[in-house]
Amino acid sequence: PYDLAVAWADVTWMPPDPVLDAIARRVPVWNIDCRDISKRTVDATMREVFGYGAEVDPTTYRGVCAVKTDENARGRGSVVTAPIAAAEPGYVYQRYVECTEQGRTVNYRVPAVAGTIPLCYVLGREPAVTHLKTDATDCRLTDADALFSHDEQARILDLCNRMALDFGELDVLRSDDDGRIYVIDVNKTPAGMGIAYRHRWSPAQRREALQRLSAAFGA
Repeated sequence: PYDLAVAWADVTWMPPDPVLDAIARRVPVWNIDCRDISKRTVDATMREVFGYGAEVDPTTYRGVCAVKTDENARGRGSVVTAPIAAAEPGYVYQRYVECTEQGRTVNYRVPAVAGTIPLCYVLGREPAVTHLKTDATDCRLTDADALFSHDEQARILDLCNRMALDFGELDVLRSDDDGRIYVIDVNKTPAGMGIAYRHRWSPAQRREALQRLSAAFGA
């Protein structure tokens, strides 16, 4: 017996699943309709909600670009200077968003649980030179109010709602250039600060994160 199920699959495009469809007729299945978390879909949804996005045409854009596979969580990404002769198939090109705190490169990992943001992770990173995915240096937990305005939080949750993300995590950057936030990735198989960075956050931080996430989950 169970009261809730989660559509849990480490894939960017999730096809319908007859087993989950049958379960959904009896109990809620979180993320069952979150079937596309490709970077192009995330950016298109962000444009609907925020009125702007990160993706650019690398053949006409002038400046530094982040190059990533359209598929979620694949590869380390790279940095190029546009314009370039032609875009590589299967890749997306985004304006490079520099997000720093007191001169240190950071990114924000934002859990979303049933329409709430129970906490945020601030992950310090080595600066990107050739690859976007650099080593973590440290992390801290904080409240959403410390990072985002109420309007920004409402828009983040609206984006989650439009993508049918009931339970997941978003990668968000605040641009040093224009002060706006950019939702770069949507992840429907969340793992806190990430297994790869397990040595960068303490047992006390893990306990606090689990307590906050559990409270949001139970509500």
